[in-house]
Amino acid sequence: MNRATTVMVLILFLCAITTQGIPILGTQGRCRCPQTSPNPIDPKFIKSLKYIPKGPHCETAEIIVTMRNRNRACVSPDADWVKIVIKATKGASSYN
Repeated sequence: MNRATTVMVLILFLCAITTQGIPILGTQGRCRCPQTSPNPIDPKFIKSLKYIPKGPHCETAEIIVTMRNRNRACVSPDADWVKIVIKATKGASSYN
């Protein structure tokens, strides 16, 4: 290959790398829940739960709770009360 072809291939390679995106260590990217609520939410006020798995957009799994009054709160997927609510929700949906 001549020099011009080598330079062109190198430029295209660098463009391909930057297009893919390079994760920045120590950041969480575009998490929807930068903080989680430490307070338990009474299940009778919960309208829905939205689970967002971890991925390239965020290093952690996220759960967004929508309440009946349309307020939203981010909660930790590791909290014991959240696990109980999820288990109860799965059980209730299997009967419908």
